[in-house]
Amino acid sequence: MTDHLDLPTPPDGIRLSPGFSYDQLDAANGDLLLAAYTRVDTATQRAALQLLGDIDVRSEAWFRDRLAAAIKQATSERQRPAIHLDLHSIAYFSAAAAGIFAGLTATGTTLVIHRPSRIASRVLTLSGVLPRLHVDPAEPPL
Repeated sequence: MTDHLDLPTPPDGIRLSPGFSYDQLDAANGDLLLAAYTRVDTATQRAALQLLGDIDVRSEAWFRDRLAAAIKQATSERQRPAIHLDLHSIAYFSAAAAGIFAGLTATGTTLVIHRPSRIASRVLTLSGVLPRLHVDPAEPPL
C-alpha cells in the first residue's frame, strides 16, 4: 500500500463533492483496505464511484456490495444504469475484480472506467475484459 492510504481524510486527487457518500473497509489491524466515494443520479441513471485502495480477495465482497447498491439506486424500470468507476487511486487490482467488471457488462450495465491506475489497466488488459469496457481518461461526470 502507498503512504497516503494511512491518512484519515481523502488524499489529494480525490474530490468529495456535495451529494457524495463515503464508505470504507478496514483490515483487522485498522489499515484501510478500500474506500469508496459514491454518488447516484437517478435522473440520468448514472452512478459514480471514486475508489481508493486495494480491490483484492479481502475487499472483493465489500466492493461488489457497493456496486450492487449503486446499480440498484440508479436503475429504472426501462434500462440499466451507466456506472462510472474512477480507478486512479487503486494500488492493487485482482483478477477477481476484473471478473466483477466482466459480469456487470454481461448484464447490460454500461461500465465506464475513468483514469485507471497502471495495475488496473494491466489486469483488465491481461484478463481480456478491457475491450468490453468504456475507458475515459477524464474524471467521472458526477
